[in-house]
Amino acid sequence: MKKAMKKLMAALLAVAMVCAMAIPAFAAGGTTTGSITIDNAVKGETYTIYKMFDLNSYDPTAGTYSYTVDSNWKAFFATGAEGANYITLDANGHPTWVKGAKADEFAQKALAWAKTQSAITTAATSQAAGSTTVTFSSLALGYYLVDTSLGVLCGLDTTAPDVTIEEKNEVPTIEKTVKDSNDNWVDSNTAKIGDTVEYKAVITVKTANTNYVMHDTMTDGLTFNKDSVKVTVSGADVPTTKYTLSAPGTKGETFSIAFDNNYIASLPADTKIEVTYNAVVNEKAKIDPGANENEAYLTFGNSQETAHDKTYTYLYQFDLIKYSGTSGKLLGGAQFILYDAETGGNEIKLVKDNTTGIYRVATATEIANHNTVDHIETVPGQTVRISGLDKKVYWLDEILPPAGYNDLPGRAKVDLQSGSKTALADRLTNGYDEANASSIGGVPIVNNAGTTLPGTGGIGTTIFYVIGGGLMAAAAILLITKKRMENR
Repeated sequence: MKKAMKKLMAALLAVAMVCAMAIPAFAAGGTTTGSITIDNAVKGETYTIYKMFDLNSYDPTAGTYSYTVDSNWKAFFATGAEGANYITLDANGHPTWVKGAKADEFAQKALAWAKTQSAITTAATSQAAGSTTVTFSSLALGYYLVDTSLGVLCGLDTTAPDVTIEEKNEVPTIEKTVKDSNDNWVDSNTAKIGDTVEYKAVITVKTANTNYVMHDTMTDGLTFNKDSVKVTVSGADVPTTKYTLSAPGTKGETFSIAFDNNYIASLPADTKIEVTYNAVVNEKAKIDPGANENEAYLTFGNSQETAHDKTYTYLYQFDLIKYSGTSGKLLGGAQFILYDAETGGNEIKLVKDNTTGIYRVATATEIANHNTVDHIETVPGQTVRISGLDKKVYWLDEILPPAGYNDLPGRAKVDLQSGSKTALADRLTNGYDEANASSIGGVPIVNNAGTTLPGTGGIGTTIFYVIGGGLMAAAAILLITKKRMENR
């Protein structure tokens, strides 16, 4: 029996090394109660202890121990039950650790079972951490399973009646990224209205944590696509039975994903859970320097949460300055179509806000409903703003010049690769001054007036009209004179 007890203690001491806390089982020689002090406790978390085994006696000199299973736990260790995969009981209820069994799995399974047993939960002792220290006093001697709302903990210590242990549960993390135009996962990207933006959140799992819920919030300029959500581990899809997707989320956010506790417990430490999804940039999108934000964070345990991680999507705009090359005045009546290439390419469909006079990139719905404008048209004395564009090069095709002005020889370049190009209105009160172009901003496009050509050569056919008219008048006079003479 002594030999068996030594083997059990060796196994249980191994449990103490792989689990996050050490819990006391105390000597029966004189001392009948003890205490557990948890140091480095997480304020606001609840700590609960469950006594699994009673310590009947031990000899500290010989290192021998005698345990029996607590009556409320016998069913868990019965033949064929979950606990029998980790600890077997002899005829007298003395435990033996199963060779090769995993202590962390044992703790998780034991806790899950304990929470379904009213007798065990009633006998358990709980205490909320009001500071970084939690103390359980006047405990019966034995082997305890310790749980926090951060996750399950277990351990064993038989050297003293009063033991201080340290909270060592690691905190999971979440990292949020967005895909850029080069298919790289980064912190920020650029887009135009109507584009689909792809996101990825990577959750790094830590052992002994529970209640994982991912929360994601998008600003108004992003329309979440619920059907795009995909959850994977090591490239393999996670069954939808292992998590619950809610949109809107459980806290009013855009969406949330609650993971099954047993599934999380089955994952090794540092497992990466990847959550990918997308959103469409809509007409409410903010324009640079404002950003369209997507924020993600993870809650776990009782009320703990990770740091919040954000991505940023930027959109751009430009002011079209249509001016006369002679006078500098801003010209109206010019008509343009915006393209994404110097020749050919795709037309960028636009809508016009009649209140602000701003043209912006149309949404897919507006395009489908034919709510777009045929062209951009300039206004005398004003600039024209085009908004909701990506950070790239566009081209303006002038389909109709201002009255009396020549056509442009080709499409005009609009380079937004360095950001928006807006004009300073107060610099244009007297028209456009090419000498101060850098300080005015915007995208200037000049038109030159058509020339009135001078007449050349002789008087042409005019002489024939004059002579013909004179001959007709002379003929009329002769006719009248002749008739008068005949009447005499």
